[in-house]
Amino acid sequence: MAKGYIKIWCHTGELEATQKELLGIPEVKSAELTAGEQDLIAMVEASSYEEILNLVVKKIRNSKGVRNTITNLIL
Repeated sequence: MAKGYIKIWCHTGELEATQKELLGIPEVKSAELTAGEQDLIAMVEASSYEEILNLVVKKIRNSKGVRNTITNLIL
């Protein structure tokens, strides 16, 4: 099982809607609001790191409220 943390920056006014949308994606196990440099941190799980890459590129980054992401894979 591949796991990773996705740091997510949201467009102004889109934080809660983005969190709700992300939590509707089966691979997203949590999406927490933060007081750090990013707006949200999501924990994701998939069968491979390639699937995590596809998840970030095709689903998370395409979310209307997402402005930027950084992916940290758990080894």
